[in-house]
Amino acid sequence: HIAGDMHLGKAKGGEAFVSVGGNGENESDPAREGEIMYYDDEGAVCRSLNWRDGTRTQVNDDTKNAVIVIESVNAEQAARAKEAMSKLSELIEKYFNVETTADYTLTKDNPSVQR
Repeated sequence: HIAGDMHLGKAKGGEAFVSVGGNGENESDPAREGEIMYYDDEGAVCRSLNWRDGTRTQVNDDTKNAVIVIESVNAEQAARAKEAMSKLSELIEKYFNVETTADYTLTKDNPSVQR
């Protein structure tokens, strides 16, 4: 679960994190100072930008809502990211029989979304 708001920013260092497939089951691997990460009120959600996912917020059989992050740094990647989100929505609806309800693109000019 996401606790409070989700942010992208630099770690202060020591933010709580347990990596999916990490060093061992439930082994703490706190964020390093200055590392770019997504975080919420309880600690790191994923680290190394969007590369290392945390167990606390992983999708499982009980998941009812999910945030899926696809990153891009230029126009070509942004076009591929938009295609990927569209295809992912299509597959989620087909295989899980659920409707995807939101697709947001955040940029420096549009840095947040309200749910």
